[in-house]
Amino acid sequence: MIPIYMQIRNYITGRIESGTLKIGDKIPTENELSNLFNVSRMTVRHAINKLAEDGVLVKFVGRGTFVTSEKMHTKLSVLKSFSEEIRESGHKPSAKLLSKEIMDPTEKLIRKLRINADTKILKVIRIRYVDDLEMSITTSYFPLLKALALREVDMSATSLYAEIEGRLGLQIIKAEENISACLADQKTANLLRINHKSALLKLSRLTIINNNVPVEYMEGLFRPDRYAIYKELFR
Repeated sequence: MIPIYMQIRNYITGRIESGTLKIGDKIPTENELSNLFNVSRMTVRHAINKLAEDGVLVKFVGRGTFVTSEKMHTKLSVLKSFSEEIRESGHKPSAKLLSKEIMDPTEKLIRKLRINADTKILKVIRIRYVDDLEMSITTSYFPLLKALALREVDMSATSLYAEIEGRLGLQIIKAEENISACLADQKTANLLRINHKSALLKLSRLTIINNNVPVEYMEGLFRPDRYAIYKELFR
């Protein structure tokens, strides 16, 4: 006999395969599935969690559970903006500007961006979306140098790389990237619609233009159920 939680999984995947549920659709609630199968919500939640682990569903606190596309994968050996990666995977990127402010540089930013202590910094915080579902929160720091004319850049644009290269005519040549793990604080959890202390991928990237000049230092917090890292290695 097939366990009940497997029957629930098969029911949901069957509706997806038949086209009844499409990418971005909200699945029935735990209560609805509990009543349909005459089981406890715990059993339903177990089935949904398994499908979320498999990348079939994605859960958002306060919104429900949705059918998702495959995880977004970034290939470490190729430098692309997040928007480029998303579009090339056949999905829709978007962004929401949360805040923009001018600040004095910290010691860390002076070191990372190779600037003087009196150089002002433009700090930009955005939420990044894939198919209108929250993927990450990114905080970017730009040195406000006249040569970069960053006040001309639309910081609410989906791709800041496109803005920097297209509007300013600068050439991005490389980036230095570090990846680690962390837990979501309450504010981050609310913005990404996840549970407090959920695991996140923390990605920091230093983007460099021609003449080896840093143009942006970015720190991003990514939902691991929406974003994954791919690296091809040879021996």
